[in-house]
Amino acid sequence: MKQYDKGYLDGQLDSAENELETLLRIKEDSNEIWHENSILITRIKDTESFLKKHGR
Repeated sequence: MKQYDKGYLDGQLDSAENELETLLRIKEDSNEIWHENSILITRIKDTESFLKKHGR
């Protein structure tokens, strides 16, 4: 992997970690009952999957 690509991926992973923290806070702070197919839960799962795929 080229140094540029690695740096770009690292930036994406950092951003995904921040997004995941925010989404989890929204989920925890809300009074909603979130269903498995809701947009919030779907985004959380997708973000977790992306991070796991790249070892974070």
